[in-house]
Amino acid sequence: MKGISIIVCSVKPEECRKMLESVRSTIGTDFETLVFDNRTHNYGICQVYNQSAEKAKFPYLCFVHEDVIMATENWGKVLIDFAEATPDCGAIGFAGGTIVHKNFLGWVWGPSGRYRYYDRIGGGKALSIDELSYSYNNPNNESFAKVITLDGLFLFISKDAWKEYPFDEDKIKGFHFYDADFSLGISQHRQNYACLSCDIYHLSGGNANITYYENMLGFQQKWKCRLPCTIDGAKIRMREELANAYHIYLQGRRYGMSRRMCIRHIIQINGIVFFFLLCLSAIFWEIKKRLYSIG
Repeated sequence: MKGISIIVCSVKPEECRKMLESVRSTIGTDFETLVFDNRTHNYGICQVYNQSAEKAKFPYLCFVHEDVIMATENWGKVLIDFAEATPDCGAIGFAGGTIVHKNFLGWVWGPSGRYRYYDRIGGGKALSIDELSYSYNNPNNESFAKVITLDGLFLFISKDAWKEYPFDEDKIKGFHFYDADFSLGISQHRQNYACLSCDIYHLSGGNANITYYENMLGFQQKWKCRLPCTIDGAKIRMREELANAYHIYLQGRRYGMSRRMCIRHIIQINGIVFFFLLCLSAIFWEIKKRLYSIG
């Protein structure tokens, strides 16, 4: 029995209703909805997703945010057909990264990302789809591009693949980094993809806070022996890792982490030699910034 179980962690019923209306009119295949009202329980999203996936009756799962609108006709059939025709297919989303740095910040929006969606650039909430900006990067003109990590606004996967690596309720708390952790775990066994042939509207921009930062550090600790990794073994430049680590340090200080804690984390992940290189680089970046301000 082919079909998709739509799984939603909901705190805004009206947004959820609109999202499900768009699903109903575009999905193009049998489906059920498993909406978990999290206003009372306030569970972490990993717990909500795992509990709901256990109840799913269809062989394919779609974990989706309630603040999205599906726009392309028959997208459900497109995803099922691709998954069934693709050996070892893992998770499919609409935005993902081909690089996972050791000092990982996110799925890499930019040249090394693969994405197609409409989003609220700069955070905040859009009142209509007319306020959204089109984000698209598909250098090889593919319908489905290989990626490692995926953005959690939409995650499609077979129930069998989810069972191999469910969401990590123990280490990932709240609502941040569950998607990176989940998709990276899946990538250890299967190949993830970004769908670049369907449109999705995402009405809210992302937001970073102390929980985001703490989960980012936990993610790096959990996967430090497997990182960095790239699609097809592409090389990662040292200056990228240094820039990311410096950003992690500055972000930690902004959220009230002590200097010692920030430094200790960087050394634990990268080693003492990397830390000395980072110190030299930071001095160079500060001098360069001051020279630009003088000019």
